[in-house]
Amino acid sequence: MAEHFPDELALAPFMNALDVGVIIIDQTGTMVWANDKLYQLTDLTPAQLVGLKTKEMAKLPAIQASVNPQWVQDSFWEAARESGCIADSTQPRYGYAQMENGVQLLSAEHYIRNETEGLRYIVLTVQASTDLLTAREKIGELEQRTALYQEQLSALHTRVLGQDIVYRSESLSRVFERALRLARLEGNIFLTGETGVGKSLLAQYVHTMSPRSSAPFIHVNCASLPASLIEAELFGYTEGAFTGAKRKGRRGVIEMGQGGTVFLDEIGDMPAEMQAKLLTVLEDKEIRRLGAEQTVKIDVRFLAATNRQPETLLQEQTLRNDLYYRLAMNRIDLPPLREHPEDIPALISATMAEFNKQNTTALTLHPELVEHVQTLPFPGNIRELKNVVWQIASESGQTTGEIRLQMLPPELIPTLQSPLSVSSQATSPLASTEPETEEAQYWRRFCEEHQGDVYAMADALGVHRTTIIRKLKKYGLTYARKPRAQRVMPKAVGPA
Repeated sequence: MAEHFPDELALAPFMNALDVGVIIIDQTGTMVWANDKLYQLTDLTPAQLVGLKTKEMAKLPAIQASVNPQWVQDSFWEAARESGCIADSTQPRYGYAQMENGVQLLSAEHYIRNETEGLRYIVLTVQASTDLLTAREKIGELEQRTALYQEQLSALHTRVLGQDIVYRSESLSRVFERALRLARLEGNIFLTGETGVGKSLLAQYVHTMSPRSSAPFIHVNCASLPASLIEAELFGYTEGAFTGAKRKGRRGVIEMGQGGTVFLDEIGDMPAEMQAKLLTVLEDKEIRRLGAEQTVKIDVRFLAATNRQPETLLQEQTLRNDLYYRLAMNRIDLPPLREHPEDIPALISATMAEFNKQNTTALTLHPELVEHVQTLPFPGNIRELKNVVWQIASESGQTTGEIRLQMLPPELIPTLQSPLSVSSQATSPLASTEPETEEAQYWRRFCEEHQGDVYAMADALGVHRTTIIRKLKKYGLTYARKPRAQRVMPKAVGPA
């Protein structure tokens, strides 16, 4: 059976670096992963262990003796529940085993809960002991080391994800799940998305979660490099290669990323001549510094990004077809913020936490103000949202408490006015003499059928209510937020 490491942990490379064995057991009592050290200690293989129930593990011929008979009679999971240890995750349980190869093992169980306080995994750390009689003396040391490993892994997870990566929506969950899968594999990745959606952050995430994480991550903004210097910046140069060249020359940014990742941001702004030279680098896996006769072999993974549709760049011949297909071995599209407005409250909360930390304040936004911000279009996406929230906090004139819309200074109000707001109905498409579009007719009928109930319309179409509100505002339609008990939900009729 293939070895499968739980996606939500995503720390296999780091656990393999530990000098203790690690076993992860899921909610069904099934062993889903073990690190390399565990296989070294037991002389077992992933094919022999992964997928087994704990009671099946205890019966393996390689295990000659175990001090816990419950492992054999019940599943490890059931035994842990019955022992009451799960109720107190601060009190690990210990066990001992004698292997066929003569190795004596000391183990400690630890428990990982999910957001609802339910048990999600049991993590078993395993250490060899030369004498089972003295093994109990090592329990305190093992407990301390296990706690240290947990703290280190927790700190690593925080550093990898950071407060900047905040999402609750299904669409972004799918994006990061796919990014995690691709990060573990070799192959270049092409990132697309509008300005401000988080392409640079996603690139850093891919690098950090990849086997190359210990090597450099080099971010190159192709749009900011002068055409006259871009080749020297990317490939480097030797002494005397051109007027003004540094003595002893200089490595290029691609060579600086040796063994790691080079992120080519705004690749569509790279001059065509340089695109051809970059293609040669991708194909030959070597570079030649300006003025040099010898080439240098490189081991680099390339990530590229653009804020325009690649198809448009190809059609306009701004991006070479052959370079695109070499870079886009895998492609990840980041959606604009308007397509996942349910993430806005969490982004606001994270931005306010950052503001409070930097300014020694204790401010929050009132739910009504959050709801108002959630309806804005944000063409600048997450970057613009953070800018708006920062302005709100800065201009509020407070250091503590809740910020309300009416408390903001008049000069900030235009920033919070959406072009789709109710006040724009006088200039909306329905206010003109032009005939209704097919889409406008659909939304007018749909709104009438649901008596303007935003919740009912959102339920009928299976979308967030802010999506419905934006559409209704766009066509100047009147809507109402009825209590949940008063909703009327007739059968939805989809657009023609």
